[in-house]
Amino acid sequence: MRTRLFRLIILALSAVLLLAVGACTSDPEPGSGGGAPAGEPAPGGTFTVVLPKAPDRGLNPHYGAAFDSEQVLRNAYDSLISEDPEEHFHPWLAKSWTVSPDGRTYEFRLRDDVTFTNGEKLDAAAVKTNLDVLRDPKYPAWTNNGLLQFSSVTDVAVIDPFAVRLTLSQPRADLLSSLAGLGGAIVAPSTLRADNATLTAGSKLIGSGPFIIDRVIQGQEIRFRKNPAYRWGPGTAKHQGAAYVDHLVVKFVPEASTRAGLLRSGEVDAIGTVKATDIPLFRDVSGFQYAQTGSAASPWNIMLNVTNGATGDVRVRRAISQGVDLSAIVDSVTKGTQKRAWSLISPDSKYFDAKYDNRTKPDLSRAKELLDEAGWKESGDDGAPRTNAAGQRLRVRLLASVPNYPLDDVLKAWQAQLRQDLGVDVELQYVENAQIYDLLAANDYEAFPRQVGGLDLSLQLNRAFGTTRPDLTFGQVDGITLGSVVGGSKLSDRQVDRWLVDATRATDQGTRKALFDKITGRILDQAVAIPLYTDRNSVAATGKVHNVTSLFDPPRNAVNGWGYDIAVQSR
Repeated sequence: MRTRLFRLIILALSAVLLLAVGACTSDPEPGSGGGAPAGEPAPGGTFTVVLPKAPDRGLNPHYGAAFDSEQVLRNAYDSLISEDPEEHFHPWLAKSWTVSPDGRTYEFRLRDDVTFTNGEKLDAAAVKTNLDVLRDPKYPAWTNNGLLQFSSVTDVAVIDPFAVRLTLSQPRADLLSSLAGLGGAIVAPSTLRADNATLTAGSKLIGSGPFIIDRVIQGQEIRFRKNPAYRWGPGTAKHQGAAYVDHLVVKFVPEASTRAGLLRSGEVDAIGTVKATDIPLFRDVSGFQYAQTGSAASPWNIMLNVTNGATGDVRVRRAISQGVDLSAIVDSVTKGTQKRAWSLISPDSKYFDAKYDNRTKPDLSRAKELLDEAGWKESGDDGAPRTNAAGQRLRVRLLASVPNYPLDDVLKAWQAQLRQDLGVDVELQYVENAQIYDLLAANDYEAFPRQVGGLDLSLQLNRAFGTTRPDLTFGQVDGITLGSVVGGSKLSDRQVDRWLVDATRATDQGTRKALFDKITGRILDQAVAIPLYTDRNSVAATGKVHNVTSLFDPPRNAVNGWGYDIAVQSR
């Protein structure tokens, strides 16, 4: 049911539209406009791009392996291997590798011509140093990287100067993805010998990438200069050798309209996160390029806390899930630039199953019946919160980092419809990201919206739905870490844990798909999470930029930073 209040809020919110840049991309859909410049890319010049947000966690690639960091830091750091959107792996710093039949031993043969930008040689000892540090509980990246992704690695051994062996306690289907990601980047060993504050900031870490970090203006700008010696790009890159441009400048401007203005004025070469109402300024417009693509990243979900408040009752969770027309909200707020998600798995993932589409259709009558059964009765006043026998109002406190569009506006519309149509009082509590984990551990909330990261789907689902205690304590099953600080539902389901472990161990894609399907079905049936929308990634650039689709976040880190393949036609 659409109420007058809901329609008014949707109309107000739809005035502000944004097509967000996501995490991993596939199937580019380039726009037209003036098109890319003619001829082959030529070296030289400066490329300047503007993004909405600076990396939250500093410049350490191991510690800052999140979306906003990957976009930027990938330009300075390489990994052993690269991964394409089809989950195929390609050489990078490692020119070849083998996996034992039991999946417990990996041997990597390294290139012998790679040098870090401080002059250190890449060899097996350097790789061992990095992987040993990642597995050290004292390292700043331990809890958000080492424990989650490398917990099954029991030994790293140097076989010869350019060969390294990894031994695992058990098979891990996600190990190669972890090594291909920014969190598995290999840095100069000497720079890892520092105090924790220096390692956390990452400003003194040195990579072997196509660019060198030259200057950092905190929160405003990062400048890179080309590494002229670079000759070891991944096989998934569009070219080999040094980067085209001499300098790469990344600016951070939160306001979408300001970013668009900078591009239109010619002050910058490209922008990420194009506001939907700004798309007509660049798409099909001479002198500009616009492109968008899907995302294989996890959809945005609202995780409902099963350990606290009203959402501990599955009837309340199901009522909240069924009582709102989220499809109408997402479509109205974003004008079709984002698509409603029905599953925990993105439609761009090879593990997606369309059978979940339209599965949880809005049913306001049933939602009201469920709340009545749970003891939450209507007050009789239009839009007033329901109450229980003790006189407590039906309240859902949603805790979130300060959100960008479209999440902010989707949540406000969701809040309005739940209050007006179902009598659920949703309180939106937005805090800075630095505070979020302490508040989650306090367990004083009922809902937590999140897009959970991870290059491999098993890692995404392990982090989101593996057993997580109310105090955010999580642990391991058979050496595989389940649960995490972003496990907002605080779910503790032994059957789900078993499926997660089996999916992490399985190397057959058919087996994994069947397990992911079981997990998805159980989570949705118990209304532990409410899928919101999937990402559509966008970028706009001038007509002088070659390889504009390289500006999307590298697909599964397959490309050595989006600056590597970019070239700018001389002005």
